Amino acid sequence: MSTGRVFDIQRFSVHDGPGIRTTVFLKGCPMRCRWCQNPEGLDRAVSLWHFENLCGRSGTCVEVCPTMALTLGPDRLTINHAACTLCGKCVEVCPRNALAFDGRDVTVDEVVEEVLRDSVFHGVSGGGVTFSGGEALAQPQFLLKVASVLRERDVTTTLESALHAPWAVIEPLLDVISLFVVDVKVADSAAHAVATGVPNELILANVRRLAERLAGTGRMLVRVPLVPGYTATEKNLRAIAELVHEIDPALPVELMNFNPLAGAKYRRMGMPNEFADVTMAFSPAEVSAFKAFFSEQGVAVR
Repeated sequence: MSTGRVFDIQRFSVHDGPGIRTTVFLKGCPMRCRWCQNPEGLDRAVSLWHFENLCGRSGTCVEVCPTMALTLGPDRLTINHAACTLCGKCVEVCPRNALAFDGRDVTVDEVVEEVLRDSVFHGVSGGGVTFSGGEALAQPQFLLKVASVLRERDVTTTLESALHAPWAVIEPLLDVISLFVVDVKVADSAAHAVATGVPNELILANVRRLAERLAGTGRMLVRVPLVPGYTATEKNLRAIAELVHEIDPALPVELMNFNPLAGAKYRRMGMPNEFADVTMAFSPAEVSAFKAFFSEQGVAVR
């Protein structure tokens, strides 16, 4: 596949792997985590967004819409997504860029060109490109092609993934991905299904298999998102710590603090947000207590 669908290509990222990175966010995900930080990446389909804080309420978008999918009310602009044909006319005429699509189709060459613009920063910082999502494995052929070309250009590649995919999709990436950052969210399969929409047997089988293939290479990192009420419980974190120790005590673990800022995305998309009232991340003291569960198992945690 020579084209893929992204919802963002973020330059100068410092949170998606070592050094300064260019992060390619691919659209589409088979999971539905209740706390998803990138809801615009869940569906493969492209949708129209309205940024209310930028809107000047000129009404020009309503005037040019051929299907009357836009309505300017006294308080807000309403988008009838069922009627919207994604023609882009409203986006073109908006004087304040308050309307935008949440994805675009790109070629392999376009992604490679954009990533290589940051090559000097990658080199001096030990960075590279990171493939994220959504779930990057939802577009496996495109991912493999882009990663292969970038590795040929000596760009260090990182994949952020939950590994909810067949092993046949993952295995070819072993030759072109430098670092696998693997999300392990919930240890219990039934609880995992409640939290993410899918059980975790396939995920854990892939984690074990990947750890075995990459043992001793330093090319795998387990990442655990800290989510109130779902992942950030003593029972769950202790279970994950025991699981990692069983698989490979040398596997490093990174705890990723809860980020309440995603709430703005849910408002723009008109999506319900279970964490709308959670406005704070966990405190340093709370995160230290979570890390202790892993340290007790002899697992390196950061």
